[in-house]
Amino acid sequence: MSTSPDKEGNAMPDHQRSLTSLEIIERRFNELTAQPTSLSLDGRVIGFGLPDRPIPLDELRITLLKRQTSNQVKNAVWSEVVRRAQEQGDPWTTAALGLMMPGLKKVAGSIARNFRGDIADFDAEVVEGFLQALNSLDPDKPMLYSSLRFMAHRYGLEARGKEDRINGTRSTYDESTFVRYRARTTGHPDLVLAQAVKDDTLTEDEASLIGRVRLDGEGAASVAHERGVSSYQFRQQLSRAERRLTDSLTRHSAAA
Repeated sequence: MSTSPDKEGNAMPDHQRSLTSLEIIERRFNELTAQPTSLSLDGRVIGFGLPDRPIPLDELRITLLKRQTSNQVKNAVWSEVVRRAQEQGDPWTTAALGLMMPGLKKVAGSIARNFRGDIADFDAEVVEGFLQALNSLDPDKPMLYSSLRFMAHRYGLEARGKEDRINGTRSTYDESTFVRYRARTTGHPDLVLAQAVKDDTLTEDEASLIGRVRLDGEGAASVAHERGVSSYQFRQQLSRAERRLTDSLTRHSAAA
């Protein structure tokens, strides 16, 4: 029998506790992808070398997670999913959440370590951040995956900072730093990166590197290992990309 900790840290059977938002979404996603009525996207609509057939979403999620899947494929898939979620609502809203679930779990797991509040409330905030972005982002913008994950990350940080302050815990998560992101979706750091891609200041790959290390807080060494380069080579790549971005922002600021 599987168990999970309660609010006091004591193990309790899963059937005796309420499911969190992430767990409920994962179950609903599994229902959507169950045969014989599995929800799918047509690879012919997406293009970019995807199989020329309807692709079940659970299979598509695995494809999106693969290291060798290009950013073009990922953005094309997310563009179609975001567009359908905005135009049709469910089941595509649930589908979008399910496709992002590995990223949402990673966000929640990294920020909620030693979290003393109600983990169900925390997960709900992460989901709320994702939905805020899902409902407001332009489906044709670059780096959709990063933008969606970014907002979930920011809402999680805000929730963590608030809970730490309530408990009188010294926290590295300062809510005041992130609360301004609730009101609007323009001007986010990830949208600055997206604009840099659109302006040909950065490639999508370079913008993704900056986003992962500087915004999502991933370790440079782990990202370098994933990419099959040394830490020194990776830091050189990151430094060059950040220098071009800084120069571009400086020029735009001067022009303004």
